[in-house]
Amino acid sequence: MLNTPIDKPAQERFTFWMPPRGAVVLAGAERHPVPLPEYPLPLHKGDPADGPPSDTAIGQGVYDYLRQFPDCDGNTVYAELLRDAYPHFISDLASHAVMLDAKQVESAYVLRKLTCLKILRLLDSHNYGLLLQLARGYFELALDFGELARCRQHLREAMRFGQELLAIAPADPSGLSLLAEIDYLLGDYPSAAIKWQRLAAHIEDSSVRERIAARLAACPDVGSSETALVDDLEAIAEAMRLHALGDNAQATLLLERLEEEGRLISMLPSADFYWLLGICRQDCGDAGGAFRALHTALELEPGHPAAQAALAAL
Repeated sequence: MLNTPIDKPAQERFTFWMPPRGAVVLAGAERHPVPLPEYPLPLHKGDPADGPPSDTAIGQGVYDYLRQFPDCDGNTVYAELLRDAYPHFISDLASHAVMLDAKQVESAYVLRKLTCLKILRLLDSHNYGLLLQLARGYFELALDFGELARCRQHLREAMRFGQELLAIAPADPSGLSLLAEIDYLLGDYPSAAIKWQRLAAHIEDSSVRERIAARLAACPDVGSSETALVDDLEAIAEAMRLHALGDNAQATLLLERLEEEGRLISMLPSADFYWLLGICRQDCGDAGGAFRALHTALELEPGHPAAQAALAAL
């Protein structure tokens, strides 16, 4: 067995085996030989260590490791081995992605879907559809209320796949629009403006051009804003953390500062934001302020269940 530097959770579950030169696994009903790469392969700890691992142990170890660490070193080597020797695992990934896409699911399941798409993309790096799904998926995940503590990380993933999308389709409207929004959230206003201007040059719909013009007008002058919208999103995440700890006074101060500044709620109006503000105010004894915030949440999203429940309790 060969140990390679990996993170602690992986060290607790996996070990690595270097296949000898010329080693093969037998694939499919025909049992045709598929050469193993001369690269360390992950195996589950606890698999029999006497002699070389079985073909089944190799496939299961590579599959499980790649699903947990899709950005690991050697990820393309592992994906190609699954494609050539264990195609049922690739079919399984595609089935998972389709199933999770067919219904509204929590962020944890969205992450699972994106992991499946990441692995499939390793086998088709120029697939437009996969790149667009990955870029959009991570962008939407970044704005999910429960994921705001990791919004910057998700935005950078969305940017990575969006840039790869533009590399194969430089004038793609979806890619340009998405990357402009990401630049704006991260505070890179000049880059956002350039992309919106490029987008406007390829759009004939007047209503879309008006929306682009409004976005351009909202870009602050260089140096006029000390913080980016992503900082405000992370401030909401901090308010959520403080509320969970019972420090509703500090959480309320954070949220009321964001409400007073107005930039975030103007660009990204959110019923969840006002619901959180309402319950924090309620826990601080400000029933009137809670009432106003919860009503605003329901104006933005009339069926918001948490805001309805909080208002009924109030």
